[in-house]
Amino acid sequence: MKAVRTDSELECPEIDAGLRARGVELVTLPDGIPEADLVSAVADADLLLMCYTPVTARVIDAAPKLKGIVKYGVGIDAIDIPAAMRSGIPVVNVPDYAEETVAEGAFALMIALAKRLPAITAAVSRDGWIWPEQR
Repeated sequence: MKAVRTDSELECPEIDAGLRARGVELVTLPDGIPEADLVSAVADADLLLMCYTPVTARVIDAAPKLKGIVKYGVGIDAIDIPAAMRSGIPVVNVPDYAEETVAEGAFALMIALAKRLPAITAAVSRDGWIWPEQR
């Protein structure tokens, strides 16, 4: 069995190790890989794991052995769902992916707004540091 995982910059050591331990040939590809290179990589793949890399109809059509597409993230907007449906390929995602990270980011933004950091940043960018005058 062969699996292709895109966006290798997003490290998934446990997933990668688990697949390899089960004898899966795992090919990892970088973020931003050209569509033609992805087409070549999935030509004999059984499974495609992706996060940001677009999975177009051309990619899906080039993978006759593909049995599933896994989005390791919450959305599926980067996947041509009608093309996957035409090919009978199930598409799944991970709906609770990065819940804590998103919550932490939301709190960080709320604190930034409460402390007026955007306004202060704009003022410093525009006027530079303004030090109180010594009396």
